[in-house]
Amino acid sequence: MRVFLTGGTGLIGSHTAGLLVHEGHEVVALCRRGADTAFLESLGCALVAGDVTDDRAFLEPLVRGCSHMVHGAALVYSGGGWPAIRRVNVEGTRNVLEAAAGAAVTHVVHFSSVAVYGTVDGAVDERSPVDTPIPASDLYARSKRESEGVARAVEAVSGMPVTVLRPSAVYGERDRLMTQRIARMLRGPVAFLLGHGGNTIPAVYAGNVAEAVLLALAAGRGGAIYDVGLDHPLTQRALLEGIAEGLGHRPAMIPVPAAALRAGADILQALGMKTPGAAHLPLGRAVRLALGENPYPSRAIREELGWRPSHRHEDALCRAGRWLKEHPQGPRPA
Repeated sequence: MRVFLTGGTGLIGSHTAGLLVHEGHEVVALCRRGADTAFLESLGCALVAGDVTDDRAFLEPLVRGCSHMVHGAALVYSGGGWPAIRRVNVEGTRNVLEAAAGAAVTHVVHFSSVAVYGTVDGAVDERSPVDTPIPASDLYARSKRESEGVARAVEAVSGMPVTVLRPSAVYGERDRLMTQRIARMLRGPVAFLLGHGGNTIPAVYAGNVAEAVLLALAAGRGGAIYDVGLDHPLTQRALLEGIAEGLGHRPAMIPVPAAALRAGADILQALGMKTPGAAHLPLGRAVRLALGENPYPSRAIREELGWRPSHRHEDALCRAGRWLKEHPQGPRPA
């Protein structure tokens, strides 16, 4: 395969690029000018300058000659208002998928998110409706729900098969978000557990998500949707302890009662408090996800594509922590 990749300088994209190259495939990565492309260059990827906000006429010649596309570029719980996020996550999806269709790409894997389900009560899967209300402030979830609609519209008009993957929170080396923020907390003398810390949380390792991408590319199923929300069960405590081990620093773990956290989150959200590091994610939803059990069992991708994630959390978390120990400032902006 010759794969056109957007979001290659990000977390999932860089792991996907690494696995594709390891498996003998060619990668053409769309990169913004000034982005940190050192890792992609070390893999031998072909780099082309551009942005998903460029129009189809600009992008199509860059895509031409590629057999497949992986579209992972997005603003993920970043700052900025709805117009800026929609321009990248929704209209950017339209631009790159229309360019792919015009360039005769045979199959696209488009990254969405389990955020499209909104607030959930119990387990959900690909058969669950995605029409529950999403808070107006949750711009990322809104944009991902809209981007799925765009992907299906392009697929219907062009006949180009599109597979949608919906990961949960993702951690790993070269992470600018979750792993880096956890590491900052763990570098202090004390780290707080939300509740008892023994609940399984919706977090997956980027290397396992990359394996899901390769399976989806090989299957080439148009109209398919796969949750990638559970690779191996991971407790909140294990997440913190694994990254701490990689950092070489073990803070004291202090539990905070769950009831107090829920009540406090509701009060603070009503007062306008934002989720630290993810301003668009409602504080109440963030706390409930952290306190509850992982609601995304991800059975379909196992049963239909044979996803058997090879990376265990105990090793992957330690690697992620070591990477951040060696790169305390984290990766440069994408």
